[in-house]
Amino acid sequence: MNLFEKRPLCLILCIGLCGLFIFATESVVLKIVLIGIALLLGIFSLIFRKEKNKKALLLSASIAIILSSILSFVYFNLFFKAYEIYDSEIAVVGSVEEVSPSSSYSIRLLVKVESIDGKIAPGYRFFAYTDKTDAKGVIEGTRISFNATLSGFSEESYSYNVSKGINAYAGDVNNLTVLEQTGGTLRVRFARIREYLTRYVISLTNSESGAIISALLLGERDYLPDQLRLDFKRIGISHILALSGMHLAILSLGINKGLSLIGIKKKTRLAVTSVFVLIYMALTGFSVSVVRAGFMLIISSCLFLVSRSKDSLTSLSVAVFLICIIKPYAIMDISLWLSALATFGIIALSELDIRPKAKTKAGKLIYKCLVIPILASIFAISATMAVSTFSFGGLSLLGPVTTIIFSILAEAIMYLGCFTFLIGWLIPLGWLVRIFTGLMTLLAEAFSSIQICYVSSNFTVVLIAVLLYTLAFFAFTVIKLKQPVKALNVLVVCFALISLIPMIGSISADSKETIAYRSDYKCDEMLVRSKSEVCLINSAQYSKNLAYTSLDFLEENNVTYLDKYYLTHYSWSLDEDIKVLTYNVAVEKIYIPEPRNEDEETILKILLKTVEGSRTRVVTFKEYETVCVGEYTVNLLYSEPYGNTSKNAFAVAKGDFVCTYISSGLLEKSTEDVFNRYIALSDAVVLGDHGKKYKDRIYIDERWEDLDNLVIHSDNLFLYQDNMKYYLDKGTEIYSHPYDTVYLK
Repeated sequence: MNLFEKRPLCLILCIGLCGLFIFATESVVLKIVLIGIALLLGIFSLIFRKEKNKKALLLSASIAIILSSILSFVYFNLFFKAYEIYDSEIAVVGSVEEVSPSSSYSIRLLVKVESIDGKIAPGYRFFAYTDKTDAKGVIEGTRISFNATLSGFSEESYSYNVSKGINAYAGDVNNLTVLEQTGGTLRVRFARIREYLTRYVISLTNSESGAIISALLLGERDYLPDQLRLDFKRIGISHILALSGMHLAILSLGINKGLSLIGIKKKTRLAVTSVFVLIYMALTGFSVSVVRAGFMLIISSCLFLVSRSKDSLTSLSVAVFLICIIKPYAIMDISLWLSALATFGIIALSELDIRPKAKTKAGKLIYKCLVIPILASIFAISATMAVSTFSFGGLSLLGPVTTIIFSILAEAIMYLGCFTFLIGWLIPLGWLVRIFTGLMTLLAEAFSSIQICYVSSNFTVVLIAVLLYTLAFFAFTVIKLKQPVKALNVLVVCFALISLIPMIGSISADSKETIAYRSDYKCDEMLVRSKSEVCLINSAQYSKNLAYTSLDFLEENNVTYLDKYYLTHYSWSLDEDIKVLTYNVAVEKIYIPEPRNEDEETILKILLKTVEGSRTRVVTFKEYETVCVGEYTVNLLYSEPYGNTSKNAFAVAKGDFVCTYISSGLLEKSTEDVFNRYIALSDAVVLGDHGKKYKDRIYIDERWEDLDNLVIHSDNLFLYQDNMKYYLDKGTEIYSHPYDTVYLK
């Protein structure tokens, strides 16, 4: 099967898009190498004799790569990085597109820029951070002016912000002034319509059913329960809740069939459907996946009206190309690539000539209703496997099956939702909707509760296998094969093996006994694994940002399910940390000390409210109470009530082995005797950085005989030189401010 054999335009556009994506990256070496290859191919096509068609195609492909590289360089290197162009304080005038809280005292504004220093500068969008008091009265659609110095994003958030078209951020805004209350842009008005419709459908059904209908029909996901999102992620169907081409196709097909039933001719139906698509794209906020599907449908309609033929693959490539010409930063949007590649996979299957061997009606029905949908799911997952694996670090083993089941449910709920919007005020359809949405959530919970359903793909062998399989899959779609059915069977077997490898790796990793320690800014963490149980112990200031540090630590250690999350103390930002963690990882139990004052009682109530509606349980424990993790025990040795310092210490033990963590400041004179005794009984000791920072240097003059591992991560703790030599001579592993994870067991 060669999908591009009679589609030269499609091939050239795909090459150009790949070039644009590659040249949008930061690697200068890669850019130079690829430009060199493109130039050589172009020269080769001009000098050497080839078939006329192949020569023209090779030259066109070379030109496509060169043009995409030039466009990418002009846009991303010369225009996009506003913080390099404007490297001093500037005066900005623009309209606010989004207002969101940044912290308990600050607000983040997304500003669409109109002018910079009095000169017109359209096309820029900045994040602006300011105090809540200064932002009083600022809502979406407000025109404002302010002075600020621009900064670039961190390496971790750069790609995400680029994909949303956000050029820079202003961390310290001055002279914020409201110029005009416009009542909102068209985008804001459509957002308000979505908000109104969501509340309306919730009033006709219930909060959960209304939230699901709103997500499926309008792309409004703010009302979805976090637990439901996590369940969908774990069983491999997050794309069903994210508005995409599938949803638009379902609605367009419904409209088309409805018009057909009342006798409307095909050309008129296509025109009406195209108008609906344009309105729907605006209503849903021009989501890139919906825009891609919308452009694709309109292009296909135009092709049919002009030539009475449809070419889905060419429509797909033209649609993605148009999006990236209108909004070049969309080339970095993972959702666009996932949507486009999944569609490519389904188109590839549709063009594969596979006929059922079954001769009976029942056999043909099974083939049509079961085999083909499973193959379609496999092809869609295969096309997106490399992108999702390298981006998300996890793999759902149930994706091919659950996609079929939940797609059927989603289609039924979408049509019922449409009728609810139209006649729900007249006919009580809420009970019927609740049956289908209840079944969806029940099945999602049942599948997600299987611990092994979502496994880590962060194994070297898995990453290599996924890369090779992806290359084989795309080769399958572009190479003309003599026996495509046999090649398809081999591909399906390889797909099954790809799913089996990370499952074996995850089971093997869970069966090992490990104590791992890692420290980051204001965050000390220890991961304990034993007898297939996993516990993350966190000694941190707690915040949304540090929760992402925890997620990186879990991904590094191939953890997708936490049996226990052990907290050493209280913090007012604890709910933000918990919300981010439980949104991304299944957490069975959260352990926290019993509240010791009114502040801690209030924080605990907030924490309980945060996990309300999820399957995560909060368990309080008393001082020195033991928490078991497989064959290990965890004991909190010291923790100060909220309002004092956040110094803490804990011990992880099994038999004669003891690993002790002691936070910064606990080895000062008033407490050093107590904690020196703890250290003397330990085999591994971590002197962490968390806690109150001290200016006074503390030199460790004790010599502990049984110490196998010593990690010093506190800035105020130091070893005497002769003590350092003593430990090194006896074979003690010493780590001073390690940047990487330290494995203590």
